[in-house]
Amino acid sequence: MIHVGLVDDDALVRRTLTDLLSTTEDIRVAWVARDGQEALDILRSETPESSVQVLLLDVQMPRLDGVELAEILHRERPELAILVLTTFVADSVVDRALAAGVRGFIAKEDPVESLAATIRHVEAGNMVLSPTSSAIITGRPGRDKTAVAPPESSKPNPLPPHVALSPRELEVLTLMTEALTNKQIARRLGVSEATVKTHVSTLIAKLGVQDRVGAVVHALRSGLV
Repeated sequence: MIHVGLVDDDALVRRTLTDLLSTTEDIRVAWVARDGQEALDILRSETPESSVQVLLLDVQMPRLDGVELAEILHRERPELAILVLTTFVADSVVDRALAAGVRGFIAKEDPVESLAATIRHVEAGNMVLSPTSSAIITGRPGRDKTAVAPPESSKPNPLPPHVALSPRELEVLTLMTEALTNKQIARRLGVSEATVKTHVSTLIAKLGVQDRVGAVVHALRSGLV
């Protein structure tokens, strides 16, 4: 059983996500908190409720926001898998969250299947973006027909100077943006999981990012895939 802490200042969101996750067999919301400070107090309490494996965090909250809480927990509870709940997230917030050790992003409107799958992935040690959250973070065409695409000059350079990706690395990176795990990518490509892990490590180094989610965010923002 995966025990989850849910932190959001919106009572409706707390109730909705708790009800959705109650329909799964292996995930249980152990507690909810209205802001980052309340969540931090629970996690520091050393009570049975503090022993959660995954934390779902909103970003904008009173007293202590989600990124500030993630920064504290990255030092105090590095084993805790943190997922950021998204509706709209500025690039600067995404970058701060990644630096704070956040393992992924999930949209509040994701269906329960996607929500549960993302929780399972991060609890297992993977770093993922749910499909809906990747669209929100990167502003990909098709999500909002009225949205204005950012100018090309605002996009980061796809690759550092003198760095190129092989066709296989591009295949792996494309599948990473679909929130697939290493095992799922290996099955899709007909290679070993160890081979995929090597490709992922190489991609992270070549793109100059810190982790898997950083690679996915960079790839989508820059139009690399």
